[in-house]
Amino acid sequence: MRAFDPGVFDEPPFQTRSRNPAKLLGFWRAISSVMTFIMQRWCDLRLEFWCATHKETHDLWMLEYGLPDSCDPFPDLCMKVAAIGGATCDYYAAVAARAGWSISCVEISNDCGVAAGNFAAGCSYPGGQIGAARLAIVVDLGDSPAFVTSTEVQPFAGHMQAGAGLVCGPDISPLQCALDRVVHAHIEITYQTLGG
Repeated sequence: MRAFDPGVFDEPPFQTRSRNPAKLLGFWRAISSVMTFIMQRWCDLRLEFWCATHKETHDLWMLEYGLPDSCDPFPDLCMKVAAIGGATCDYYAAVAARAGWSISCVEISNDCGVAAGNFAAGCSYPGGQIGAARLAIVVDLGDSPAFVTSTEVQPFAGHMQAGAGLVCGPDISPLQCALDRVVHAHIEITYQTLGG
């Protein structure tokens, strides 16, 4: 076919070696390189919206979620982002287990109104307030790998009191620190220890 035969047409439209490229071609080459860069950056930005794929905004993620924090129950950024939260003992036990502690909970109920409709006479009075929710957390020291055994304190003059033991109580402050971050403010917590 004559339409595909180069000899049919003049030579200049098909040769570009000795001819200066069109100004429009140079313009679009410049625009396309900038647009390619912009589009690549937009695609990279899309990955920064998820914890699992972020790279360039790590410092902003850490600042937003208050990390690093030695007392945070979620020291890993993505774990903290995915934390659901809750006000159940199972949730508190899961947070404690992640920190290396084995706990169980006992709800401490008020004597007044233990069950719906069962109010004890004389407990309530006009203007009185119902106490805060109370929770006893029982820490099983023998089953807690994060627990470090107490060291014995040697007695010395002027610091011993009658009936005082020679061993410091178990240090569960790392557990208390972690749970203080997730337990709701209206709950009063008492800690009890087993074993150790």
